[in-house]
Amino acid sequence: MYGILTSDVGLAREGVGDVTHFLADGVDGRRREPIPGAVNAVACWGDTGTVREEPERAAVAADGSRATPDAEGHHWGTVCPTDPDYRDPLLERIERVGDVRLTTLGFPGDAFCRCSRCEERFARSERTSREDWRADAITEFVAAAAARVDGDVLATLYPDPYPGNLRERAGLDPRALEPHVDGFLVPLCGDYGTPYWVESLARGFGAELGELDADVTVQLSADGADADRLEDVTRMVEPHGDAVVYGTFPDDAATVREVIRRRTEAAESRPVVAR
Repeated sequence: MYGILTSDVGLAREGVGDVTHFLADGVDGRRREPIPGAVNAVACWGDTGTVREEPERAAVAADGSRATPDAEGHHWGTVCPTDPDYRDPLLERIERVGDVRLTTLGFPGDAFCRCSRCEERFARSERTSREDWRADAITEFVAAAAARVDGDVLATLYPDPYPGNLRERAGLDPRALEPHVDGFLVPLCGDYGTPYWVESLARGFGAELGELDADVTVQLSADGADADRLEDVTRMVEPHGDAVVYGTFPDDAATVREVIRRRTEAAESRPVVAR
C-alpha cells in the first residue's frame, strides 16, 4: 500500500495512491478541518503555539528547562502529557476526525516531565520506576483516545528501533500500545544522499514490531528527491513494513505518483509462488 502525507487540502483530495494522511493538527499549533476519508494526523503534545502563549504548560526537566522550540534538542514546543486542561480538548479533537494518526505522542525525552503535577502523580502511583510510570501515562492516553475513535488509530513512533529505547526515551511501549491501535507509523525522513541508514532503521522496526498484531507504515520524504532515488529508498523499506507513505508537497506530487506507479507495476509483475 502506498500513499501520501500532506497539509495541502487540494492535494489531499486528489487521491494519490491508496491512502491519504492529512496534517489536521500540526506541531506549530495550527488546526485544519479534518478531511473525511483521510487518515487525519493530530499532533498530541507537540504544540508550539500553545507553549509560546502559555510556557508554563511545557514539559519540564529536573533541571528546570522546558520543552520549548528554543531549547537545545527541541524543534517544537511540547505540552506536558499529564496536563488535564489540555488533554480533554485534545481527546475531543481526536474524537471527531475519524481514522486518526497520533503524532508527538510521548514525552519529549527521557528527562521529562518533572513538573509538580507529574511528581505528585508518580509519588501517588504504585510504580517505583519513573520509566514504568511514564509508559503507563502514555498508554492510558492512547487507550482513552482509541475508545473515542470510530475508525483506525495509528501511533507514530520515534525513529529508534533499538529494544527498550522507545519506552525509555518517550514512554512509548509498542507492546502495551498494541491492544489500542491498528498500526504504527515510523517516520524515516531525510535527503537520502546516503540511504543505507533508512534500510537499517526499517529493518530494526520490522524485527521489533513484527510479532505484534498491528500494521507498520514507513513514512519517507519526497522533498527534493528525484524518482529514481525515492524508488530506491522505497525498495529498501518495503520488505519491513505493510505500507509506505510519502511526505508530499504539491511540487513533489508528480514524483510521488511516478514512484507509486513503478512500485505498483513491479509488484504486479512478480510471479505468484504456489504454496
